[in-house]
Amino acid sequence: MAVAALALNIGGANAHLASDSYLRVEVGADNTLTGQWDIAIRDMDVTVGLDADADGAVTWGELRTRRGEIERYAFERLRIGNTAGACTLRSTELLVDHHAGEAFAVLRFAGSCPSAGRLSLEYRLLFDIDPTHRGLLTVVEAGAVRSDVLSPQRQVVDLSGSTELRHFFMFGLEHIVVGYDHLLFVAVLLIVASLRRAANGAWVPVDSLSRVLIEVVKILTGFTVAHAATMTLAVLGRIDVPARIVEPAVALTIILTASDNLRPILPRLRWAVAFAFGLIHGLAFATALEPMQLPPWRLAAALLSFNLGIEAGQLALAALVVPFAFWFRRAPLYPRLIAGVSVAAIVLGSVWLVDRLFLLDLFRLSALE
Repeated sequence: MAVAALALNIGGANAHLASDSYLRVEVGADNTLTGQWDIAIRDMDVTVGLDADADGAVTWGELRTRRGEIERYAFERLRIGNTAGACTLRSTELLVDHHAGEAFAVLRFAGSCPSAGRLSLEYRLLFDIDPTHRGLLTVVEAGAVRSDVLSPQRQVVDLSGSTELRHFFMFGLEHIVVGYDHLLFVAVLLIVASLRRAANGAWVPVDSLSRVLIEVVKILTGFTVAHAATMTLAVLGRIDVPARIVEPAVALTIILTASDNLRPILPRLRWAVAFAFGLIHGLAFATALEPMQLPPWRLAAALLSFNLGIEAGQLALAALVVPFAFWFRRAPLYPRLIAGVSVAAIVLGSVWLVDRLFLLDLFRLSALE
């Protein structure tokens, strides 16, 4: 019933696509600034209305026509300054880039700041309409690089401060908490962790709690190792798979795993299934950090913190599902519960699959003038 309610209340293709922007600020001599701000086309379409002809595609001509509105909306929600006053920011160029197959408007800017005092940054983009939005900040000053995550609870940061890795931990935790598809995939795996396949394919209760816990550890470890590996490779630029392929594939993993709960179609080793499909989920996670372009050691620290946040979310889910599954594994209605949850997951996964196959490109950027 809970999964069915989820299916009725969660938007389709947006089940995983988070709203993130990427802001890079370079502080030069005498407090001069240069920077780049990548904001998703779909976010700018919501705020300033880019798709003038409502055909579902934003063209370069439409984007260029609304350049003034885009710059005004963005820079009204960004303030850099110190105790002596605010920096004067001016846009220098409007470009387009793609991150994981999604189009971003790229605002390059320059500025000059009062010479006295340490600089701070205030960021308020989209927070009034989307509290889940996050700004991924990279600051370069005198050869030093720091990074941070900007949120409604953390709108003001010191540009000369140190990197706060705990915010990347929270970013990873939030990423999986709002990533309903990832949570559903893990839940569909864990709901049968207290059972084993008989020779005829039926689910049979496991007697030992220790055996159940070992199975859970193997499943979570397989999923973790797999998604951490592909996420790291993707962030480092070693592999590049566009979102239009990854996002439907994530939905397909849910459909296949839930179907296997009803009838055996996958390998009996569930940890192997978790590992294989975790490789796909890791590519989806990678979209969060790759555009930040951090130095290797800084990127490694951010990746580790981000991954630990994801694992914390998975463990919290396991702490809810596994005791319930073990306690009720012998209940006469438990097989029906598994079937009901699995069918609901198949339906929801199918909705996401269709949406992502046909609707994910609604905010693509056409090359047409």
